[in-house]
Amino acid sequence: MIRIRLPDGSERTVVRGTRLREAARTLQPELADLAVCAEVGGALRDLRDRLEEDCRMTLLTAAAPEGARVVRHTAAHVVAQAARRLFPAATLGRDPIAENLFQYDLEIGRALTEDDLERIQVEVDRIIAEDLPIERDSLSKGEARTWLIRRGEVLKLEILERIDAPTVTVYSHGEFSDLCSGPHLQSTGRLPGIRLTSVEETTWQNDPGGERLLRFCGTFA
Repeated sequence: MIRIRLPDGSERTVVRGTRLREAARTLQPELADLAVCAEVGGALRDLRDRLEEDCRMTLLTAAAPEGARVVRHTAAHVVAQAARRLFPAATLGRDPIAENLFQYDLEIGRALTEDDLERIQVEVDRIIAEDLPIERDSLSKGEARTWLIRRGEVLKLEILERIDAPTVTVYSHGEFSDLCSGPHLQSTGRLPGIRLTSVEETTWQNDPGGERLLRFCGTFA
């Protein structure tokens, strides 16, 4: 057993290896369904993570700045998934950090029309309604490299090579998978309504000579 100190100063015990989402249901059931991530020992953690040692734990909801970022991060992935449903050959880029909105860069190969944007919005709404479970897998860097090469994700491959860690994580919901460190919500249905606000031209890593991408921007309806 390990000891968990809660924000009110009380201490509880859980079995070593318990996932944070299960610990939340036991230790703070009033927050379990609202929590989107947790602070453990001063570090932001995904609710899929396991508790392995004595620590302080604070569950965070979407009302906390860190929790709001997790919600926006998941929303960005849903927008990318919606775009890929309509443009299966699109190459995934990244989701730049932004305040009060979310963004995802993709290489699609052509400009989009208003009709395209409306169709993507329909898919966004559909993905939220589908309430797809969001799952996480760990891969060695070698496994991730092979996986990305097979999928033709050349931009993500560049990101992978800059990661200084022996393993990386992949998050998946439905047919969509992305190399990502998280954290993320537990399912797409946990998202509020999403409204696409614009699509802007940009370049990979803001390099004027880099690949030309489209930046999908959105907020919550």
